[in-house]
Amino acid sequence: MKVIVVGHGAREHAIAAALARSPQEPRIFAYMATPNPGIGRLVETWTEGPLENVEALLRYALAVKPDFVVFGPEVPLAAGAVDALEGKGIPCVGPRRGLARIEADKAFMREFMVKHLRRGYPRWWTFTDLASLETHLRSHPDVVLKPIGLTGGKGVRVMGRQLSGPEEALEYAQMFLEREGMILVEERLEGEEFSLMVFTDGERSLPMPLVQDYKYAREGDTGPMTGGMGSYSCADHLLPFVSREDFETALGIVEEAIARLGEVTGVPYRGVLYGQFIQTESGPKVLEFNARLGDPEAMNVLSLLVSDPLEVFASVAMGDLVEKIGFEHMATVCKYLVPSGYPEAPEVGRPFTLPVEEFAASGIEVYFASVREEAGKYLTTSSRSVALLARASSPEEAKVLLDSFLGTHCPLGLYYRHDIPRVPAN
Repeated sequence: MKVIVVGHGAREHAIAAALARSPQEPRIFAYMATPNPGIGRLVETWTEGPLENVEALLRYALAVKPDFVVFGPEVPLAAGAVDALEGKGIPCVGPRRGLARIEADKAFMREFMVKHLRRGYPRWWTFTDLASLETHLRSHPDVVLKPIGLTGGKGVRVMGRQLSGPEEALEYAQMFLEREGMILVEERLEGEEFSLMVFTDGERSLPMPLVQDYKYAREGDTGPMTGGMGSYSCADHLLPFVSREDFETALGIVEEAIARLGEVTGVPYRGVLYGQFIQTESGPKVLEFNARLGDPEAMNVLSLLVSDPLEVFASVAMGDLVEKIGFEHMATVCKYLVPSGYPEAPEVGRPFTLPVEEFAASGIEVYFASVREEAGKYLTTSSRSVALLARASSPEEAKVLLDSFLGTHCPLGLYYRHDIPRVPAN
């Protein structure tokens, strides 16, 4: 079998590595916006092109003639890449553009939930002008501002946290009102967040282990929002603060969303749907939906996948999901190494080496994210550099394993959060 992986980050490295574990030994290819040295070592060939350039991706796919294509990032999904590929008879793991709106358009997502799910969401409002927004913020200061479109997981701003008051909030909102004509405002919910991802063929869904990720750049959940600094999962595939009943509630919301999206668009949702939930006193609420695997959550779940990864992905693409997917009952901890100063002023172009073989010998998995490779060394870019993952019987043990190794092997000039994970008590 031939498979194209679309994307160039650690998530896509994890997808390619999972496919490479298949006993069927698939031929793997890649379409990347920038070269990823980890992916490059796993694929037969790859090509470089913008993720939003659907025509370039289509040309590459028609040349490779893959059995199916797996999408990592959201940008090509929102651009209609799946529509173009499936129009030429190439199956995909990823939804069509109309379905991917669940992530690409947050106003659509909230309106969809109100109309078709009628549960599992906070109070929310949309604004198209600063005057109305200012009036609202004066009377509702405990809110969150969210751009309508894609921001790579970095667009959320919380009043009283990243935004000191209405004046700063209005300044932030103006940028998106000018660009998108609208901004979303939601009530601020209190609780622990968790990620629930499912494989689906549009008819049936199979859940992956729950994961909790950490968005803030600095320890103690301080600093600006990032694409994710790390994440963890537990051996029972739940989380300490999520009961079996709440898991079933959250899963029901995700499954209903898949069914209703299919009804609304007339197209089955084939791929991964990822519900970002917050566990509140009144149960789980959806913060957002994503139309693909999370990053870093993909590393946690794919490292535990014991079913044939090729069979799993192929069954999604062909619209005939396998009956069961097996995941190893171990805990995982994933941490990102990022350039000093990330994300505000990252040190770009700093060379570093990474003892990949020593990491592997210690049971630590290495997934390259955004680095350049030159003359046997890696160079930092403005984004996250490398994701490292450890497995053990508990998150605490996996953290000790990872931190003890990083204590002597973390390259100079790279930073990671020592406090990931902070496992909440039951």
